[in-house]
Amino acid sequence: MTSSAQMRRGVVAMVAAAAVAGAQLLVRAQPATAPITAITGGTLIDVRSGERVPQAVVLIDGDRIKSVGRAGSLPVPAGAQIVDARGKWLIPGLFDMHCHVGGTLDLPLELFLANGVTTIRDTGGSVTNQRLMRDAIASGKRIGPRLYFAGAVLDSYPPVFPSNWIVDTPQRATSAVNFLLDQGVDLIKVYNNISEEVLKTILSTAQARKTVVVGHVPRTMTMTHAVELGLTHLEHIRITGREVMSKADADEIDFLPLSRRETLLWGRYDLASPKLKALIALLAQKKVFLDPTFTVDEAFFVESVYQAQRSHPNNRYLPAAMLEQWSKPEPDLYRVPPELRTMAAEGFSKRLQFIGLAYRAGVSIIAGTDGAGLGTMMPGFGLHHELALLTRAGLPPIDVLRAATVTAAQALGHEHELGSIEAGKLADLVVLTADPLADITNAQKIDVVVKGGQIYSPRKLLEGAARP
Repeated sequence: MTSSAQMRRGVVAMVAAAAVAGAQLLVRAQPATAPITAITGGTLIDVRSGERVPQAVVLIDGDRIKSVGRAGSLPVPAGAQIVDARGKWLIPGLFDMHCHVGGTLDLPLELFLANGVTTIRDTGGSVTNQRLMRDAIASGKRIGPRLYFAGAVLDSYPPVFPSNWIVDTPQRATSAVNFLLDQGVDLIKVYNNISEEVLKTILSTAQARKTVVVGHVPRTMTMTHAVELGLTHLEHIRITGREVMSKADADEIDFLPLSRRETLLWGRYDLASPKLKALIALLAQKKVFLDPTFTVDEAFFVESVYQAQRSHPNNRYLPAAMLEQWSKPEPDLYRVPPELRTMAAEGFSKRLQFIGLAYRAGVSIIAGTDGAGLGTMMPGFGLHHELALLTRAGLPPIDVLRAATVTAAQALGHEHELGSIEAGKLADLVVLTADPLADITNAQKIDVVVKGGQIYSPRKLLEGAARP
């Protein structure tokens, strides 16, 4: 048997196994003639206004929210299936806006739903695996969140990862963008080494096809210039050295491996400097969506967190072979040298402060983790860790919640379908046992998850995923 045939057989086997396992986790499958579902008595969090709406009634017909109102003013149809939410809180389904799940077909996707994450955005990976995953979820063969994806990451010489596509001319950029869009991707992702002319071509080609471009600031330009060119969906807080220092000084740092580069850069940044203040003002003016991905940066740049990942209790939900693979030492790209670890931790604190400044200036912050990974980066669990870190950055609970709901939906371009509990939108919502506006960690206290009108028990999802 050829290696390619073996790979195809392995992929089919993994998808089939996941389908059998996942079939046991659904609490209620929606038959063709299902009655209206009524979620009654809870306090609805209106993420647009920030208000609590007591005694809320949410009627769900099929996969859509039919109507939303209050007890006494919105009647519940006879024969409706009732979800009693008295003494509980209702929030929209959560988003993780920066994942990488397409590389591992046997990843336990149900962990996202168990944590109330009903939508994820995969920002780079195998377009074939991403399509297989999305199709399996959409058909009901697997249980998981809504999946939007970017396919291959567009990069240039030298590519940071072998899987990145090299687009080193405008012609190749045009071809790559059109090919990916023809394959069904939802967004385009750019990476560190692309040139200015290639970035311009990617942006214009994607714009002509009404698709957003997200990504890193290329190392050869400032964040200011990248935003001015039209890159207004930024992943991580990758401010190049040339933003605040001379080109000669920046060239000594900007092209170093990730861990050393970011540590040395953040060691130099003065958050009170006029240049960084001007950058933040520009991000607000240009209506940039900024995805800090604190979770991954903390895991790599804060040594105590890094060391705790391999023994984290969340890891019990990973298949044994995957846990073994992911527990291998990180490559030098990610490991901070011992002599820089104090500076690296201080730099992470500066990132938190930077996002607090950006938020107060009016920059749109969205929530993403850069998982899946061990410990705090596990599917679903990582999003709640990210929300806690956004609170540490200075965002109040309502705006942390918005970062993972309505603002995320806007960044995705699906705010008319997702992101809030409103009539006509897809029925994605979470019933909590505590008020998330009192403490964002209460968003982890999940009683029921609804995705597209299907009702799930987090407890059963977790029981099904846990290793014996």
